[in-house]
Amino acid sequence: MLECDVLVVGAGPAGASAAYFCTQFSDNKEVILLERLNKNKFFSYHEICGEGVSGEFVRDISPFRVRQEHIIEKIKVLEERWPGDIVIETKIDGYIIDRPQLLWDIIGEFRDRGGKLLNDALIDFEQKNKNIKVKLSSGEYIKSKYLIAADGANSKIRKKIGLHGRTKTLVQYIVDEPSPHGRIIFEYDEKWEGDYKWIFPHGKNTKIGFPRVKSIEKVDNIIVKQARRVGFGGIENYVVGNILLVGDAACQNNPLTKGGIRPGMVAGKMAAEAVSNNNPNEYDIKWKHSDFGSPIFLEIYNEIKKMNNEKLKEHIELSQDTLGIILHPNKFLKYRKFYKAYALSNKVGW
Repeated sequence: MLECDVLVVGAGPAGASAAYFCTQFSDNKEVILLERLNKNKFFSYHEICGEGVSGEFVRDISPFRVRQEHIIEKIKVLEERWPGDIVIETKIDGYIIDRPQLLWDIIGEFRDRGGKLLNDALIDFEQKNKNIKVKLSSGEYIKSKYLIAADGANSKIRKKIGLHGRTKTLVQYIVDEPSPHGRIIFEYDEKWEGDYKWIFPHGKNTKIGFPRVKSIEKVDNIIVKQARRVGFGGIENYVVGNILLVGDAACQNNPLTKGGIRPGMVAGKMAAEAVSNNNPNEYDIKWKHSDFGSPIFLEIYNEIKKMNNEKLKEHIELSQDTLGIILHPNKFLKYRKFYKAYALSNKVGW
């Protein structure tokens, strides 16, 4: 039986971050990162993503250094297209990253610092007296003091410990045509049921994505069709005993933006710090009190789901109309919480 101080299950953004920061915050803990995919499948899987992150992301994951080879596009403009032919352009500071390469290099630095990467899959586990025993698909077992669960939106760990999570399938096409460089586009419509369609530049190609809904979006020049499930809106408890849930397993994608890379990696860092302090509940408290864990996002997402195109147009039109706010203060008050959520999601939602 293998033994370690910390076992991280899943090497996506949250898991890779948790493993990396475990070695940063504590030199004397034995850390194993368990990943079920081999390198080729890992790269293919983690490309299923818009790969957009804000400029703050670079500071969040320091001391890991985001290098030029990790950046596909520098993003300077956010274009929002709303019903009623309303187009809003906002200057932003962000990147389209090469997600699989960045994650693989973070894992590399984790290994350089003494961490162990194990290519295997969790089959089952039990937590007894705050010691955790994990059974692997190879038939091996791992005994660990702490388990950081980063095993995705369909997390076996979350389900076994009885925590409910909200999930949704997002579809993405890689299209053989260029998109305006330096610009990301969001298209809002009632048919997206509270979400949106995104159009992101990706080198010579474009990534077009949207939630899986009843209506089928016609897209030309498709090279690759992709789909993945994401967890969003949070869970009741992020820590159960010595098990800490992060990323999609903890449904930490932002409900409004569905952005998950930065929130997941921030959560992984928080979990690693709590484990290094031998106080796992510190992570639960810190996440819930952070802007990333604000309940306003889910509240407003549930309201937007109910809005038809006329209401979508009305509320966003008012947000751009200073005179309208003065003349119709009651309407503004009705939507004030929406505008607060949008501002906060621009800050921490991607």
